[in-house]
Amino acid sequence: MYRAVFRAELLKLRTTRTPWVIGAVAVAGMLLTQVLTLVLPRTLRTLEALSGSDAGFHAGVQMSPADTSELLSGLAAATDLGSATAQRSLLDLMGNGPAGSGSSGVTALCVLLLGALAATIDFRTGGIVPTALAVPDRLRILAGKAGATATAALAVGAALALVTAVGLVVAVATTPGASLAIGAGEALGVWVRGLAVMVLLSWLGLAVGTLVRGQVAAIVVVVGLALVEPMVQAAALVLTGGATTATSWLPITLGSLASAGQGAAQLFGATTDAAAGVGAAAALAGLLAWAAVLLVAAGAAFRRRDLA
Repeated sequence: MYRAVFRAELLKLRTTRTPWVIGAVAVAGMLLTQVLTLVLPRTLRTLEALSGSDAGFHAGVQMSPADTSELLSGLAAATDLGSATAQRSLLDLMGNGPAGSGSSGVTALCVLLLGALAATIDFRTGGIVPTALAVPDRLRILAGKAGATATAALAVGAALALVTAVGLVVAVATTPGASLAIGAGEALGVWVRGLAVMVLLSWLGLAVGTLVRGQVAAIVVVVGLALVEPMVQAAALVLTGGATTATSWLPITLGSLASAGQGAAQLFGATTDAAAGVGAAAALAGLLAWAAVLLVAAGAAFRRRDLA
């Protein structure tokens, strides 16, 4: 019975235009991040050269040319595409980019919306009633939606992995003196973590959509989550000087940490032990806990509420 529900839910996603649009937006966002990652080191080298020339270029009116040169030199080193760190970040499916030059917001938002869509499509069309009549066990329906959502998220993730692989090849080929600094096993590990994060975020969206039920309301909630959480994280880092890890346990931040191997604290430049205290494995476990708690709550609400 579960297999039939899973196939039916997957068919709904496959034959609906919106999931394809969401996937295309995720791929476009990754392409943009890859281009930015490839262009950024060259731009920084150009600025560094200008900062030391007679042209007198410097970044910011309160920075001396020497300080500007030192800043640009440090940024250029952090984004060196010949380094293993930069090459791992190129493969990151959440699109963080070297030294935080990209953004995990596009991929995270896309998979959250994918999950919300999978949950609310039946409520919007009224198809949830015949579905519940055919499958009285509502938890089985929710499980089928979770399986179909995970499959769709993995398909989008596979497309993103292909884009990142091409980006890595182009980066190594176009960077003077660069060579491949990571092995196949390490690259596979980055992709596996990214796929796991995408599945868990899609389940978060599924839980939100099941709890809210209204498609527009669910979209507003997940978009608000994707937009507000980085603001909260940045505000906390500014107010505490990077000395707190409390906001590092928010779901999108956990996804960034688990996928890239560094949290938003490091992406914003915090270097204290407190700010760097959440590891990738702990972040993945934390994101799993978020998904599990919300799915349990969604399942309880789904069983209890009237579907009409």
